[in-house]
Amino acid sequence: MRKTLILGAMIWPFFSWSQSCKEQNITLQVLGSGGPELTDGRVASSHLVWVDDKATVLIDAGSGSAHQFELAQGKSEDLKAILLTHLHVDHSADIPAYVKDSYFTKRRNDLIIMGPEGNDLMPDTSDYLNQLFGPNGAYAYLKKYWLPEVRGLFKIKATNASLDHHNIQKHPIQEGISFSSIGVHHGPISAVAWRVDIGDCAFTFSGDMTNKYNALVKLAQGSDLLIANNTIKETAPKSAKDMHMPPSEISRIATQAQIKTLILAHLMNSSLPYLEQTKALIKHSFHGPVFVAEDLMLFKPD
Repeated sequence: MRKTLILGAMIWPFFSWSQSCKEQNITLQVLGSGGPELTDGRVASSHLVWVDDKATVLIDAGSGSAHQFELAQGKSEDLKAILLTHLHVDHSADIPAYVKDSYFTKRRNDLIIMGPEGNDLMPDTSDYLNQLFGPNGAYAYLKKYWLPEVRGLFKIKATNASLDHHNIQKHPIQEGISFSSIGVHHGPISAVAWRVDIGDCAFTFSGDMTNKYNALVKLAQGSDLLIANNTIKETAPKSAKDMHMPPSEISRIATQAQIKTLILAHLMNSSLPYLEQTKALIKHSFHGPVFVAEDLMLFKPD
């Protein structure tokens, strides 16, 4: 069952780039609120931005998210872009499903897929996609959507986002829609956080990170929604904090960035039993609304 959370009263006027989230009918849907575990009762990490009732931007495509996309009644031909925070299975496994589904649709526009640059451990996002759809890839039969020299109804257009954790990188895709990224620390894994700006509406997605470089505060400034991954409890061991941020860091980021609403997502067995303590700790310094993500929950911000 789809869970709808309305943040403020809703009106549905004609779309205009100069209007707010509410006036533009821009909403966020949680497709997957969990992580890589198959015992948490949740689909892996994935979020969908709807614009004027069209599934427009997908942020992460964890395992199971494609089925959630169907339950949400999204249409893959409407997707303008897929943004990946990093290439772990629980954030990227369903990419081939979205590409294959487009074969059965009216899609003719290129599909933008953006993700982090590689490092010593992880490939560039473009290399990852080539390993999936290239001539020697796992799904080489879909190469017509990847290789520029092979005729296809549309092409996957890849962008490798910088891992620079000091400077925000801008990725405008059309008038009124812009993506921004910044490198974040996720242990040895190459990772970025994403911000989606549509008109006056801004959603920021932390991805998995430790906040070692305080990069997310820069990216999230003034966001209508901050979707922060709450994978560990406050008293987690150092080994966990070397990969993920504890609730106190989430609170500090939300407060310093002056975001309007905080959503706790990417919940795991290591964080789920402590949600009440987590929310209480966060609310000591952050005084805006704090919500816990659930699969298929729909947020309609003011």
